[in-house]
Amino acid sequence: MAKSKRTRHKGRSEGTHLGIGHHVIRSPEFGRIPPWPLKLLIELASHFNGYNNGNLSAAYSVLRERGWNSPGTLSAALEWLQAHGWITRTRLGHRNRCALYAITWWAIDDCPGKWLETSPESVPRNTWKTKVVVGTCSNVVGTCIASDPKGPK
Repeated sequence: MAKSKRTRHKGRSEGTHLGIGHHVIRSPEFGRIPPWPLKLLIELASHFNGYNNGNLSAAYSVLRERGWNSPGTLSAALEWLQAHGWITRTRLGHRNRCALYAITWWAIDDCPGKWLETSPESVPRNTWKTKVVVGTCSNVVGTCIASDPKGPK
């Protein structure tokens, strides 16, 4: 098969790429991800092929070949990503069956035959986003949230 004209002239490969949206990369939350969880998040995202979110494995036996030298570091990175809403576990792992994960900025896909414990979704969860409430106060004396430093009126 002949290379496309654009590939020949620009020197671009016809391989796959990792697409992380600017709304994710430019977010303050993304900037606060520590190095090991960030490496794992990119590793998981690199296995996404457009229809397998929810079927992403973080098995140490596989990641060891990619530079992960400690199961403890991997476990800590998984826990951090789950606690901060970047990934969600879609299947609990046990003997001879690895845990599976989904990245929350993409909707969870239907993965037949994988026995996921989470249903497919049509919209992403985006649980990594920090929820900001601006300028709400309650009628209870002394409680105020976010932008009104004077308190309730």
